[in-house]
Amino acid sequence: MNQLSVNIEVTGYEQFDKELQRYRNALADRKPLHTSIATDAAAFTSAYIRGLNRHNSAARLGAKPSGFHERAAKSVSHSSDDVQATVRIPRRTGLGRAFRDIVIRPGSGRKYLTLPGHEETYGKVARDFPEGTFKFSVLKSWRTFLVLVFAEASGRHEKGDVAYWLKREVTQKQDRTLLPSEDGYAKVARGSTLAYIANHIYRSA
Repeated sequence: MNQLSVNIEVTGYEQFDKELQRYRNALADRKPLHTSIATDAAAFTSAYIRGLNRHNSAARLGAKPSGFHERAAKSVSHSSDDVQATVRIPRRTGLGRAFRDIVIRPGSGRKYLTLPGHEETYGKVARDFPEGTFKFSVLKSWRTFLVLVFAEASGRHEKGDVAYWLKREVTQKQDRTLLPSEDGYAKVARGSTLAYIANHIYRSA
């Protein structure tokens, strides 16, 4: 049987190989990519925190929200290097409660935490008011409660209204929904990576 051999030579790979190697070299330095991911993840975190509708204490007291979530969102920062992308959320925001129970105790030199018991004290601490505004009291019902009450009637309170509940410590239970989920962060990282690569290819074309 007669056979016919046909050799097909495909050329041009060298140029494609050079282009691919150029992209590989550009992506070998991961710091710019990690900077992009960190920036997007921080923006995603801030937007999520701003979207939290957690004003239970304010609603219960009939007070205006204190703007806590807005301040927490503004405090989010980020950093990056050639190994990782990092989003930082200050401890003072209390958002660490997304990962564990938080026990709050009085600061140095103080015996009690002051928890607002009236709309006029919500979002403020006792030292924000003039001296003599409150006096210490004990309420007795099914248990004993230590409180600060208004010493005189003024504004929207009556004399003797509870201004602050006094606590030795407060435990806040873990609430994972205070911050985005792991899947949410993974989606942001993937999107940021794809956008970075696409942008790099476009600029290199």
